[in-house]
Amino acid sequence: MGAYWFQGYVENDSGPCFSECTVKEEKFVRDRTGKAPYTLMVVDGFHVSPGHVMMDMKEPLAISPSVTETGNHYIKRGCTLLLTQHLVTSLRHYRSQYDQFLNRCESLPLDYMVIPVVPVKILRPEMVRFFARKGSPFLCVEVQSVEDLTEVCWEWVAQAQAYKRMPLTMFVKDTENTSNNYVELWSSLCEQYGIIKLTDVQDDEMLSLKNLKDSGIYPHKGGIIPGGHADYNLYRLSEDRTFEEADDFRYHDSVPNVTVMNGQVKQVNQKVIDEKPGSHIQVKIHKHFV
Repeated sequence: MGAYWFQGYVENDSGPCFSECTVKEEKFVRDRTGKAPYTLMVVDGFHVSPGHVMMDMKEPLAISPSVTETGNHYIKRGCTLLLTQHLVTSLRHYRSQYDQFLNRCESLPLDYMVIPVVPVKILRPEMVRFFARKGSPFLCVEVQSVEDLTEVCWEWVAQAQAYKRMPLTMFVKDTENTSNNYVELWSSLCEQYGIIKLTDVQDDEMLSLKNLKDSGIYPHKGGIIPGGHADYNLYRLSEDRTFEEADDFRYHDSVPNVTVMNGQVKQVNQKVIDEKPGSHIQVKIHKHFV
């Protein structure tokens, strides 16, 4: 779409407000640069929100019969960065498993990151260092029972985090003992051993702003800010909806009328018009903006 700018009600860190945004090629920019003209894009009657950063919880990519179709489903929901869960099952072959999973992701029509999900029983410090080196924003520790948490040398895991400060979070698969307060146990464990963790336990497909910052995804993705990728959604405001109600869009199942990723239109009125494969995004600095 080249270079353009727009004015309208834009959702940012402090909430929705009337703002002016400038886009050049793939990024939001602070000032006009170069001699090329900037086109005004009219967004009257629309609410503008950042592109969604989502985990593939509802439609896991690993078991999807069609990677492209799954990607299109997320695009239609306003996703511009998909965090794909990669289940680690082998101590000896986790490196080659990672390479194979990356090959599967290549045809995704939107940008993606790989989130390793490691059963706590096979969690090792070398895995933490490996996935941090590969640019994963965080690592999920999969827990089946409270007893699992006592079988790990957490001091070594915490030491391995010193390499790149990649945070950990916890996935609970214990469906029988629902009375156990795993969130409190995890928080206490992290405090005891000095483990770097996501602020919020990632148990939802949408990432909170705190987790986006913890993981190093923000401000490159997940916000409308100069220097960030030009990812955003346009929601048409109905006549009976006030602007004050518009900020609910991002947190519910409303679907956008237009989705833009890296400055290019990806879908219009729930029709994907660009299935060009996205890029594997890697975090360079974790917790850099915290």
